[in-house]
Amino acid sequence: MATARRLGPGRLAQEAAALAAVVQGSVGPRGGHVLLTRPTGEVLLSRDGRRVLEALNVESPTARMMISCISTHCNLTGDGAKTFIIILSVLLQELEQLVKGGSPSCYEKIQGRENCKEKIYRLKHVSQLLIMIQMDILDYIVTRDLEKHFHSVFSVSDEEISMSTIGLVLEAYFSGKVGINRQKFLSQLSCDFYFRVTAGKNRSEVLCFVDDCFAELHTTVTGLPVSSSRILDGLILHRDFAVYCPADGDKRVLVITEPIQPAYSDLGAEVVVTAENQHGASKTWITKRTEAVLKHMQDNDIKVILSSVKQQEAVHNYAKSSGISIVECLSPEEISLIYRITNISPFKPSLDNIHTEITEAAVAKFCQPLYLGTKRFVHIGFERTCALQLHCVILCGPVHGVTEQHVCAFHGAFKMLRQMFTVVCLTEQNLSETLHNSQQCSDAQQHFVEKHTDCGEVHACAKQPRPCGFEMEEDSVVSASSVDRELACSSIHLPNSGVDLAHDAMCSELRECERDLVDVQKVSQKRSHPKGMLRMDGNESLAKNQLAPTRAERSISSRNVLVHPQPTEDSCTRQGRGVKEADNIRSHIQSNSSSYLKEGSVLPVGGIFEILLHYYLSCYAKRCQSANVSILCAVIADALLSVPKTLSRAQKRDAFPQLYLEVTSAVRNNRPLLPNQERLESVSCKYQLVASILQCAARLLSIDLIVGIKRLPQKTEESDSEADL
Repeated sequence: MATARRLGPGRLAQEAAALAAVVQGSVGPRGGHVLLTRPTGEVLLSRDGRRVLEALNVESPTARMMISCISTHCNLTGDGAKTFIIILSVLLQELEQLVKGGSPSCYEKIQGRENCKEKIYRLKHVSQLLIMIQMDILDYIVTRDLEKHFHSVFSVSDEEISMSTIGLVLEAYFSGKVGINRQKFLSQLSCDFYFRVTAGKNRSEVLCFVDDCFAELHTTVTGLPVSSSRILDGLILHRDFAVYCPADGDKRVLVITEPIQPAYSDLGAEVVVTAENQHGASKTWITKRTEAVLKHMQDNDIKVILSSVKQQEAVHNYAKSSGISIVECLSPEEISLIYRITNISPFKPSLDNIHTEITEAAVAKFCQPLYLGTKRFVHIGFERTCALQLHCVILCGPVHGVTEQHVCAFHGAFKMLRQMFTVVCLTEQNLSETLHNSQQCSDAQQHFVEKHTDCGEVHACAKQPRPCGFEMEEDSVVSASSVDRELACSSIHLPNSGVDLAHDAMCSELRECERDLVDVQKVSQKRSHPKGMLRMDGNESLAKNQLAPTRAERSISSRNVLVHPQPTEDSCTRQGRGVKEADNIRSHIQSNSSSYLKEGSVLPVGGIFEILLHYYLSCYAKRCQSANVSILCAVIADALLSVPKTLSRAQKRDAFPQLYLEVTSAVRNNRPLLPNQERLESVSCKYQLVASILQCAARLLSIDLIVGIKRLPQKTEESDSEADL
C-alpha cells in the first residue's frame, strides 16, 4: 500500500539544518573531525563533508536527494560539501518564511484544498525564479562586477604558472579536508605531483586524465607514517610477477588479453576426439604452438608480457626459459590505462601472426619488483607516453581510515584543479537596453499584489516583471539587509545550515536547462521584514508545474517516487498567462554576448567570494524594479553570508562584522581585498557551488507530493499466460 504526503519548505529546511549540523563543526582550517559510528561497530573519523554525509543512514527521500546532489557536485569540483549544506539550509529557512509570509488575513478565506493549491503555486513560482536568477542574474553579476576582483594563478602568460600560487590554492583546499598537521605535507605532495605530470603536456588533458585514472595512478600503504608518502616515476601495477626475469637496458613490452595456450574449451569451436592418439596429437600441437609463440616473442626482443588473463603453467615455463617476464590478471582499468599512455594495441596470439614482426609493443625503461609494506608490486616505467609524464603517488597512513581519507582528499584536489583550469562559459546580458526600455514603461505598472476576495480566487493589480538593472520606485526599494542589522548589533546571529547539491553539469549545460524552461519568471524579496511576502498575481503564475529535467536531476536516485500533481483547469489558465509574460520578459533581455570565467581565476579564502556576491546581489536587488526578483536576490544574498559567519565563529566575537566591513570598504574604495590573506580558492568552483545550490533548492521546492512504496511491483514473466495472471 502506497502512502502519500505533501512536502512543504518547512520540512526541507529542517532536514537541511539537521544535515548541516553534522558537518558544521568541521568547517574551515580550525574545524575538527566528525566521528560517526554504525551499528556494525564501524567507525568513521573524517573532515570530508561528502564522506560524512554519505555515511549517514538517512530515511527521508528529500534528504537523500540533497546528499545525492552533494555527491554529484563534488564529482565535478572535488570540494564544497560543507559549504553547500550550510548555504542551502539557510536559504531554505529564508524561503520558508518568504512563502509563509504576509498577514494571516490574506489566507483566512482560503481553506483546505484551495489553501494547499495556493502554496503549491507559490513554491513552483519560487522554484522557477531561482532557476532564472541562477542562469541570468548570477552570470551577469559574476561577469560585470566580481570579475574585477579576481586574481590569476598565471605569473606572466597563460603558459607560465607560479608554483607558489598553486601551492597556496592547494593549501586552502587541504585545510578543510585533513588534520592541521598533515595539510602542509599533502599540499606540497600534490603540488609536486601536478608539476611532474603536466611537464611538457597539455594541462587540461592531463588533469582530465588524472581525474579519470586516479585509481590506477595511486597506491595505498597501511602501517607506515604519512611522511613516507612519495611520488615515483612510472606506474605501479597492483600485481606481482608471475614470472620475473631480470634484464638490463630498455625492454619491449607486449600487452595481451587472451591465453597464449588456450584450453580446449577456449578454442571457440567444437573439438571431436575419436581416439586416444588424436587427443595426444592435439596436446602436442597446442604445446608446439605455445612454444612457437614464445619463441616468436623472444625473436622480437619481447622482455615483458602484461596479460589481463591468467596464463597456463606451461606458458610460465617457456617464458622463464626465454627470459620473458609475465605479469598476469591485470584489471581492465589498468590495461585501458596502458593503452592510453602507450597508444598500442593488444597482441593476439590466437591469430596466425607468428611469422610477422611484432610492432604493437611499447618500450619500458625499467620493469622491476617494488616492495611496499608487506606486499610486492610491479613498478614499470615507459620510455614514451602520449598522455602525460607518467608518475604515480604512494599514500601512506598508520591505519586504513587515514589512508582512505588522504586518497579522497588527494583525488578531490585534482578535480578542483581541473575545474579551476576550465574556461566556464557564461552569458553576459546587455541590460543597458533593458534599462532604456524600462524607462518607457507605463506608470500604471505596479508591484505584484495578491488579494483574495473569496475562496481561491485571486485578483491582482500587477506589473509585468522587468529584467533587473532598473532604478526602483520608492515603494519597492529594498531596505537594509540583515547584514547591516548585524553590523549594528553583533549579538544578532543568523543560524547556519545548508546542503550541497551536486550539479553534474558545466555552465554551458545549465544553458540547456534555460532553453528547456518554457516560462522563466523573475522574483524578488522585500527584506524590510524577515517574513516579507512573495507577491504574485495571475499573470505571474507558472508556465509549467515541473522544471525540465537536467543531467543532475536524472542522476538522482531515490527509493521513493516524487509525484507532481496534474494541472487543474485553474492552473492551466494561469500557465497560459505565464507563458505570454515570460515571452515579454525574455524580449527585454537584449543581445546576449558571450562571456566566460577565465581559467585560473582565484580569490582569497575565508568567505570573500560569498561577501562579494552578497554585496553585489544586494545592490542588484535595490536597483531591480521587479519586486519578486528583488526579494529573492536579497534572500540569496543573505544566505551566502552563512559561510563567513561560520568561519568567523572560531575567531573572536566580532570577527565577522570586521571582515564584512573590511571587504565592502575595499570594494567601495577600489582597494585590494585582504592583502594579508595568502591562501586562495578557485572562482570557478565557487561559481559552480552557488549555481548548484540554486538548482538544488529549485528542484526541492518543485516537489509536490512524496509517495512511499513499501515494496516494488512484481515483474511478470513473458511466459506467464493471461489465465495465470
